[in-house]
Amino acid sequence: MNIDNCGEFALIERLKKCVTAPTDFVIIGISDDASAFETEAGGITLMTADALVEGVHFNLSFVPFRDLGWRAMAANLSDIAAMGGWPTWATVCLCTPSSCSVEALEALYGGMDAVAAPLGCRIVGGDTTASPSGLMISISLLGQVMRERMTPRSGVKSGDLFCVTGHLGGSRAGLEVLWRGHLGRPLPGCFEEAIEKYLKPVPRVREAAAMGDAAAIHAAIDISDGLSSEVHHLCRMSRVGARIEGGAVPIHADTEAVARRCDAKGLAFALSGGEDFELLFAVAPRDAEGVARAVEAATGTPVTIIGEAVPPAEGVRIRGQDGGWDGLPEAGYEHFKDQRSAVSKKADG
Repeated sequence: MNIDNCGEFALIERLKKCVTAPTDFVIIGISDDASAFETEAGGITLMTADALVEGVHFNLSFVPFRDLGWRAMAANLSDIAAMGGWPTWATVCLCTPSSCSVEALEALYGGMDAVAAPLGCRIVGGDTTASPSGLMISISLLGQVMRERMTPRSGVKSGDLFCVTGHLGGSRAGLEVLWRGHLGRPLPGCFEEAIEKYLKPVPRVREAAAMGDAAAIHAAIDISDGLSSEVHHLCRMSRVGARIEGGAVPIHADTEAVARRCDAKGLAFALSGGEDFELLFAVAPRDAEGVARAVEAATGTPVTIIGEAVPPAEGVRIRGQDGGWDGLPEAGYEHFKDQRSAVSKKADG
């Protein structure tokens, strides 16, 4: 079987069967935003890793090196936030063509440090090697979390409310603006908010901490592949269904404007665009409003209730503009399912 016939998530499941089962110290292994293991002192250490490949995840024609470094680190920081944790140490493996300038790589590392250092997270090592084709960045990140505040994907309870931080679909909108400008077909208008969302996404580490301070968060996931895909991940891992209110999904005016110019809808960008790095989380109904107020007071980031968890037999559905309930497609970018890169796939007209 070729990888493109298998797909990213099925591949992960098959690879899990090829490795030795983890020890009793491992609380969460392969399949969540980060793995979690108990140290001898009784604390919980989180570990995550993410790789960005030129031509798949980014295009250097319109992504500056400093912003690329920011995005690469933010993707990892977001995984730690999704587990309810706080980042501590990072290592960076860099595969680079010899033609890449030293100044460009200095800017790359400057961007990584700019998003990590304010959170107290430090880059402490890594590796550099030559690449015969393009640039690749692989970051491994450690974090810490108290056991009672950990938010695995498997914790959703039927009756919980689904909430999201910030606005969704902005990263897809920003990519559309940059990509079409690169092709010489710029969209009319100024979309600084969308471009910033794509180039410098803010990992919601402080928001996750505020959520945990306010109430028990049952489960969370970061929105890296699109809201639709992430809702399905939580439901599958927690064995629940979902009812999502399409009209409640928070979408910035910039995103709506870009979508219209692309003959699309902002909701479509939010559901399948990906790389927003916001948090989707589940919380008991009695706590939802309090969590929203606490997060906005502590960070300025809005939190929106977008739906509820239901028994699994009810499926995963979304309410449309006509008031009817439709099945929520598991849309979103999945590696190996399409030979085109994420850079081009997400920005097709």
